[in-house]
Amino acid sequence: MLASFPGSQDAFRVATTGLVVTGLQECPLAGDDGLAAADRGIDFLLEAYDVKRQSGLEHYNVWSFGYALQAFGERLLAQPDDPRAERIRAACAHLFEKLETYQTLDGGWGYLSIDGVPTFRPSDTSMSFTTATILVGVDRARRAGVEVPEKLLDNAVDHVKRSRLPDESFLYGEYLKYRPRAGINERKGAACRNPLCHYALDLFGEKPRSDDVFLESLRDLLVRHAGFQRVALRRPIPHESWYAISGYFYLYGHAYAAYVLEEQPKAEQAKLWPLLVDAVMACHQPDGSFWDYPLYSYHKPYGTGFAVIALTRALRHGQG
Repeated sequence: MLASFPGSQDAFRVATTGLVVTGLQECPLAGDDGLAAADRGIDFLLEAYDVKRQSGLEHYNVWSFGYALQAFGERLLAQPDDPRAERIRAACAHLFEKLETYQTLDGGWGYLSIDGVPTFRPSDTSMSFTTATILVGVDRARRAGVEVPEKLLDNAVDHVKRSRLPDESFLYGEYLKYRPRAGINERKGAACRNPLCHYALDLFGEKPRSDDVFLESLRDLLVRHAGFQRVALRRPIPHESWYAISGYFYLYGHAYAAYVLEEQPKAEQAKLWPLLVDAVMACHQPDGSFWDYPLYSYHKPYGTGFAVIALTRALRHGQG
């Protein structure tokens, strides 16, 4: 994966830290050491969250902004009296300013401008899942009382809505709107991002077209098309597997699926939690880490962060 030094590496480091902090600060098994690590992570994020893009081509820093927002927002929700609360709120407000700068002209956020002209405000395509990820962070900061710019929010939600296909799958990116039946847009290829995109829309009042959309997206991921997701694990070339699935979809998709699953009827949860836990444990390593795709030195911490988020929710619901 293209990730030049220093900007893109800074972006991965901050994004991974935000993700790990999010996992640690809500995990009941983290213990004192884990909570202390999450505190140190918040301190690091407060110093490093304002990541600069590497170039007009690479702007992975949008991932940093999304995961830092989620970590900050969830810290404020869990510990509103944190002595750093005002600094955290100020950081969230500044992150909204940064997101406005990097919001692509089509309304969402993307992380590469491969085919577009490198402009100050990115002019290439947004990605549905990147935008949905950032919207989750926006939601957490909003719940904590940080004011969200209305235009930023409306444009982002509209982008994800436009990415939704009639079969309830989501385009990988808006650049594929004239190739909606490309493999990566099929439900098999989109299974790891569909629960997240539905979840993000629901957070902002955009209800699904039918009552069974969330369950169907979970069944696609965990039952119908689970094999296509697993066969892509740890393949080193992005999108080389069936339906252009990449290994880095895997733990990401299952973590957000856990957010969706815990809101489903108890009977369905009883059926699907064991499948989700089994899917996550497929990435468990002898050293205790989880990873799905080789990404410089970040794959173990980011993979473990996603696994902790998913397994924490399973544990809450009697799995484990």
